[in-house]
Amino acid sequence: MSIFVRARFDVRDRRQDGAERSATALHEAAGPEPGCPTYRWFTLPAPGAYLVLEEYADPAAAAAPQENAAGLQTSLGRCADMAFAEMYGPLGPGRPETGG
Repeated sequence: MSIFVRARFDVRDRRQDGAERSATALHEAAGPEPGCPTYRWFTLPAPGAYLVLEEYADPAAAAAPQENAAGLQTSLGRCADMAFAEMYGPLGPGRPETGG
């Protein structure tokens, strides 16, 4: 069963370029990741607001970006705040699915 993630990032003042560079690099890094059929960034109507939608084949695939792109995630964290993150799917073997 797939795991889906929906997260919103709000860019801090005057850090738009850095946030966009980090988001682009994260997108490029996720593209070749096995088990990640969906990783898309969207701009929102609010200035400096972005939404990312991710899909992973299983918990191991969901953990891979944490290991492989930690530096890029840190760079994004210097430019933007995560307003929220929601995860849908199984937490792991023998655990119930989550709904947000």
